[in-house]
Amino acid sequence: MPKGTKVSATLKEAAKTQKSISIEQPMKNHVCLEIEGTAPLIQNAFPQKAIEQMLRKHMGLTVTREKKKPREVLEAATIKNLDDRVCVPPAGVKKAMLTASGTVKIMPATKLRVMLFVVGKSVPITFEKMVPRMDMCRTSGMTRAPDVRFRPSFFGWKARVLLEYAEQLDVQTVVDLLNRAGTVGVGEWRPEKSGTFGTFKISRHITDRKEIAEVEAQCATPIKGLEIPDWAMDAEIDPELLKRIAGGEEEETDTEGTDEERAEDAIERASGGRRGKRA
Repeated sequence: MPKGTKVSATLKEAAKTQKSISIEQPMKNHVCLEIEGTAPLIQNAFPQKAIEQMLRKHMGLTVTREKKKPREVLEAATIKNLDDRVCVPPAGVKKAMLTASGTVKIMPATKLRVMLFVVGKSVPITFEKMVPRMDMCRTSGMTRAPDVRFRPSFFGWKARVLLEYAEQLDVQTVVDLLNRAGTVGVGEWRPEKSGTFGTFKISRHITDRKEIAEVEAQCATPIKGLEIPDWAMDAEIDPELLKRIAGGEEEETDTEGTDEERAEDAIERASGGRRGKRA
């Protein structure tokens, strides 16, 4: 008997003795809620221009400090999705819920992180008006010179959020977490970062299937991301410098800095400068 025939017969016999395997998918539940801001939402996106300035600096190219146009700065600081709608990053909402979970005895945030999700790639908001902010701050470095920063603040804002949670959680727990997350806040100068902005509360439980489908479709649109500029596509960039640029992105947690200020801090730090504290 050929060797192949013997092996094939052995496999067939083994298959007969084995029990069938059933693969059960984990059960996922959903709840759709509307949140309403109880304080203005301040945004401060990290702009494309700032990243390009960092790349130019590290590549030894000339970086010209351009004059600021408040309208352009405000537009660059606004977080928008590809539908050009102002939105909140889903990760920001989830982070607020995970932080809020520490105030109640539910389960460790490490476990909750893989059992609770904000569906979609963006959370579009509606708002009554956008009020431009002009804030005084101090730049980095030895001089710590005062400077003016611009960022948008949204009054009367609302958002519809679709949450997905594992079967180990009950819907009331998830709703309570989102409501508690309102005291943590989203955006800049939120309570989590010693501010008073970006707080919210649950205003409505959405049960209409048509509206839920609408929310899911709107949240599926991604947030506008950073792009590699054409002039940098074939450039040789030291990996260590990229690591130092990435380190500058941590400045987003500094709620007293704006997009340009964080970029300037990162550029200075990456080039060996000393970063000063802000007022």
